[in-house]
Amino acid sequence: MTLNVDFPPYDPIKISADILDSEIEFIPGALESGKTDIDPIIFSIILARAEGIMSEMTETILATARNPILYGAKDFTCALMSARAKVLFMYDCLPIHVGTLAPALKWVIRSFKDDIHPGDVFINNAPFAGNAHAGDWTMFAPIFYKGKLVLWAASKCHLIDIGCPLPTTADVYAKETYQEGLHFPGVRICRDHKPIADLIRFIGYNFRYPKQWYGDFLAQLGSLWVAESRINDLCNRFGYDTIKGSLEKVLRYGDQKMIQEIKKFPKITVEAEMMSEKLEEFCPDGVKLKMKLSIDPDKGMIVFDYRDMPDQLQCSYNLTYATATCSAIQGTLPILDPSVPLNDGALDHIKVLLREGSVAGIPTWPVGTMVATTGFCDTVTNLVFKAWAKVLPDRSIAGMGEFSVANHDAAGTDPATNEPYTHEYYLAAGAGGATEGYDGLSHMFAPCIMGNMGYESIESLELAVPNIVWDVFAVMDSGGPGKWRGGVSVGQIIQPVDHEMLLMYAATGNTNKPFGLFGGMTGSSDQHWIIDHKTGKKIRDLPNAGNTIVKPHEAWVATTSGGGGFGEIIERAPEAVRDDVRDGFVSLEAARDIYKVVIRTNTELFEVDYDETQKLREKVETKKGEE
Repeated sequence: MTLNVDFPPYDPIKISADILDSEIEFIPGALESGKTDIDPIIFSIILARAEGIMSEMTETILATARNPILYGAKDFTCALMSARAKVLFMYDCLPIHVGTLAPALKWVIRSFKDDIHPGDVFINNAPFAGNAHAGDWTMFAPIFYKGKLVLWAASKCHLIDIGCPLPTTADVYAKETYQEGLHFPGVRICRDHKPIADLIRFIGYNFRYPKQWYGDFLAQLGSLWVAESRINDLCNRFGYDTIKGSLEKVLRYGDQKMIQEIKKFPKITVEAEMMSEKLEEFCPDGVKLKMKLSIDPDKGMIVFDYRDMPDQLQCSYNLTYATATCSAIQGTLPILDPSVPLNDGALDHIKVLLREGSVAGIPTWPVGTMVATTGFCDTVTNLVFKAWAKVLPDRSIAGMGEFSVANHDAAGTDPATNEPYTHEYYLAAGAGGATEGYDGLSHMFAPCIMGNMGYESIESLELAVPNIVWDVFAVMDSGGPGKWRGGVSVGQIIQPVDHEMLLMYAATGNTNKPFGLFGGMTGSSDQHWIIDHKTGKKIRDLPNAGNTIVKPHEAWVATTSGGGGFGEIIERAPEAVRDDVRDGFVSLEAARDIYKVVIRTNTELFEVDYDETQKLREKVETKKGEE
């Protein structure tokens, strides 16, 4: 007897290619493309309705999830995908989520082939089976109409626990996949619209917070079945062939627009490199990240070559196949004309060449990948920004603050209920880099998120876990100076209530500050430390990766990275500097010493001293001329 099963070590290269027709030919409707002559008005209605469906999916999770990371910060993404596992739309999503859906779904289809039926739901959180990392619980539901597959509904949610030895989904010390918790490499979890009871019981037994997980699971399930109901309504209204044809047209339109966009780019190959974060226990000097970007307008292709990336590390910072590929995509999204539809018809024109056994490539089983969606993935995306600056400087973006120590996990036992808890914090976030004509945005979180998450409510956090949030504040002088200033970072002060709290963190941005461009300066670094709550005295600084205990009389202070600046600093409008001083974003000293703008403080809202400012700036110009 031959088992149709993939055992580790998995071969991620197999899922990188398009699905062969032979792998989906047994699913009725999977190979059908529908009508080609679709009325433009009907097509527009279907597109608008598809966005409405994804909005309903999103609202379903927001309204019913049990996990504050979902209902508070919205660390999840809902999507619709074609029968061939192509992303059809990006709507209200996290780039790292939607950009890693296709390989995970391809794994499911390849694994089940003809055994896919109405009412099925599959999970895939396995990083060696096409998923991003183990913490991203990804669910897929095939949507059939009268026995034919129309499309797939997808939902990817970041859980707070997956059965790891520590109560986190980002343990820096998880050197092997066996230390990361439970992996589900494409597993059926529902049949005939009913959860499979023994599998639910197994998961609940192995997760720390089974009731919370089960509530989140039902929220995801509800979002998928909302999509199924609405898609069937659309098919009833317009017909199966029209819906299928519209979905194919969406991908063709993305393909055509991307080809037109790439034709505007120069034919060029550039190289870029930067040092990674220094991780004391794993790469104390950092590692040199290197890549090439090649553009071929004639072939309509953008190719990133990561094959010179350094070897993988013996920790959880290694990228997976999915996140390595996505790092190039999410670093390219801000460069594209906004009119380019963000679907796989367009994004398939971005190719990433990867090397097996690389820190940013195809990991070798069973190395750890728990931090694959953030960590060095954010750093590599910043490197992609740096490469694009050599190609299209007028569209480029300075370095973005990466996923911060402020956004990681804490755990403890609630003294009021004696129940254990884990929480991931979203009160502060890294800032965006500046670009031509615009200051960087605060609250971008990281390149993997691009501002598409929300801050959780302080009141909700304090109701959910035994913490007091003493302050959330803007950090003065954190945005990288430039003609266009980098985004301002944010800080937080949090104290555990009457118990010891375990902090677990695995971040970047402490030793590799977000870079500036074209005369702009770096943004501030990511930092955190412990203080005595009563006196405010600093007790100890904390590293960028590791674990520590916060005692009841102590408080945890964390500040995120500021964004990099863009353009010559003394070209910044004095009025903009004045406004930043008024807002507390720039100090009087930095205004004078860095921006060369003198602010008079003898008026209520401050004023620019234009004469003194001109003198300071003329000295800078004279010095440049002498050099």
